[in-house]
Amino acid sequence: MADLATVQQLVSEFESNFRGQGLEPFIYVKPYMLGCGDCWPEITTTRKGIYAIFSNDTLLYIGKVTGRTRVICHRLNDHFIVPSDFSYGGAKGIWSKEPTHFVAWGVPDASFFEASALEEFLIDRLKGELPDNSRK
Repeated sequence: MADLATVQQLVSEFESNFRGQGLEPFIYVKPYMLGCGDCWPEITTTRKGIYAIFSNDTLLYIGKVTGRTRVICHRLNDHFIVPSDFSYGGAKGIWSKEPTHFVAWGVPDASFFEASALEEFLIDRLKGELPDNSRK
């Protein structure tokens, strides 16, 4: 199964090989532990982008948000029960393993559509290693 280092390497490959020169870089959100009690990282509350959900070292899911009025934390709230004190209320739905943390990459506001391309790139490169991306 894919791990964080693999995903980071693929994001770097995408940035190097498929993005134009002079574009604002993606902003990496380091691992956020579910249930840590901290507010969502700032980038997740202000940017569109992609996120990767893990169970310890195992990558479970890659998702994106590009909607007009939504940002990364809105999609994360679709996956997890997060009370107002940011304790962890559990996962919504059934996961192959219990999610433990996520990382994210915020995309520039002017090129929000890059989130779709990055998500497709990662899913293509990691096909067969994303147990929960094919859930219905």
